Amino acid sequence: MVRRAAAAKLGDFAKVFERDYLVEELHAMFCDLAVDEQDSVRLLAVEGCIAMAGLLSEDSRRDLVRPVLSGLIDDKSWRVRFMVAEKLTEIQEAVGEDMTMTELVPAFTNLLKDPEGEVRGAAAQKLNTFCANLKKSARESAILNNILPVVKDLVIDPNQHVKTELAGVIMGLAPLVGKENTISQLLPIYMQLLKDSTAEVRLNIISSLDKVNDVIGASQLSQSLLPAIVELAEDGKWRVRLAIVQFMPLLAAQLGQEFFDEKMLPLCLNWLCDHVYAIREATTSILTELAKKFGGEWASKNIMPKLITMSKDLNYLHRMTCLFCLNSLAESVGPQQTAKEIMPIIKELSEDNVPNVRFGVAKGLLKIGKVVDTSVLQNEIKPILMNLMNDADFDVRYFAEETKNGLGLH
Repeated sequence: MVRRAAAAKLGDFAKVFERDYLVEELHAMFCDLAVDEQDSVRLLAVEGCIAMAGLLSEDSRRDLVRPVLSGLIDDKSWRVRFMVAEKLTEIQEAVGEDMTMTELVPAFTNLLKDPEGEVRGAAAQKLNTFCANLKKSARESAILNNILPVVKDLVIDPNQHVKTELAGVIMGLAPLVGKENTISQLLPIYMQLLKDSTAEVRLNIISSLDKVNDVIGASQLSQSLLPAIVELAEDGKWRVRLAIVQFMPLLAAQLGQEFFDEKMLPLCLNWLCDHVYAIREATTSILTELAKKFGGEWASKNIMPKLITMSKDLNYLHRMTCLFCLNSLAESVGPQQTAKEIMPIIKELSEDNVPNVRFGVAKGLLKIGKVVDTSVLQNEIKPILMNLMNDADFDVRYFAEETKNGLGLH
């Protein structure tokens, strides 16, 4: 316990000493703690190693810190190696660029191949940060020749945690290696991870697609990954589907309207009937965003036919989703299109046999009423609200009254 406390404070202790005394006195203590028989002491020596390296000159680091660091990296206890992996980027900063290239790059690849899954996972988590901090002149070569060959083995690692950690950071390598290397070296890895059996792995890749898009462009990205994205649109895990939904605006912006309409729009429309509410809600928001981008005519041609069909669906949840979508679209398509295409559906749904749909109409008209012109407000919306205020259901009457007052109708 005493030695453990000493190891924990060694780094802070070293910071208040002059360099000469640090070398003469504390280095010997540091070396002893780094080879202590208790791994709980040795793992704390990692912090001391960082502090010592940061205080010494480059020559002294090589002579005094390197041997100790090498011992900690190859320690027989996985807990010590785990601590090295956890603190890797701090060690990297302390030892400097040159020692990183000669000592830490080989050490990092060894940690990625460690027999203990926890160590591999901790090292994988540092992949992007470690590579980004490599010496710029040697970075690309180190990544392609030393690190990526090991990373490719992690893609099929039997430990799900390792693959999840890897998938969370590997997309960040694309800006570091450039377009050509991303296409030839990284895209095959991304494809493999997109098809992994673990949902969290797939989700982590999908959530970071924008990082790759910035490097290779959406055209190349869609050409390479579109089949996998289409497949994931029907993934059994709803969080994976949600991530794909949220990626749609980026694809639409990069691919253009024609390509999006052909390849992606059918997926978006199908999500409106997804059995998970979060997917339906997100899709409503995405379609509204797309309507703003592509215009009211696009919405009329591509979205409204689906909503008309949904308004007559036997499943009241689909009719509710239709209603939410109409309420959101009104602002995007403007007053004329709202009056012409949205209001007839709203009027029909106001007479729905399910109270939830009717009070959904009552609530939604507050938003729609602020879009349309005065004549529509008085001649179409007001009669609907007056009718709903006499509804048999209390909630319907309540929301109709609230909306009527909110719109200033008397």
